[in-house]
Amino acid sequence: MKNMKNILSLSALAAAAVSFSGCVESIGVDNPSDPNGKWEHFISGTLSTTYPGKTLDEVFQATIRGVDQYGAKRVGEEHPDKKDRIYEVVARTVGDIRLTVTLEVVSDPRTKSDAVRATIQYGTYGNVKESQKVISFITRNI
Repeated sequence: MKNMKNILSLSALAAAAVSFSGCVESIGVDNPSDPNGKWEHFISGTLSTTYPGKTLDEVFQATIRGVDQYGAKRVGEEHPDKKDRIYEVVARTVGDIRLTVTLEVVSDPRTKSDAVRATIQYGTYGNVKESQKVISFITRNI
């Protein structure tokens, strides 16, 4: 009986761990520098890609143009001091769906230099297809 309680407890703990951990998949994106975007579903619903060799300002300007060309209406931009090295563009799409593009300077493990990671959050739970379209528009403007 005591052994059965331990098994049930461990099973419940394992189920909780699986349900609260996010899975990350490689998804193809329209970015020749990083063609395998990272799709984090279950928890965040975000798609991210990296632009090595680009400055934060270059990718920020490309993001603004890309979001406009995508057809979303920008409702806010946050670009604090350069030392924070994180910019954010917030827009609304058809159906009043929130689109957030977060830009962050990261260290590229392949080239050992700085790169800009763009993370797309489309809606509350994410939408991989629409996120891929947004990345495509951003990449066209770089």
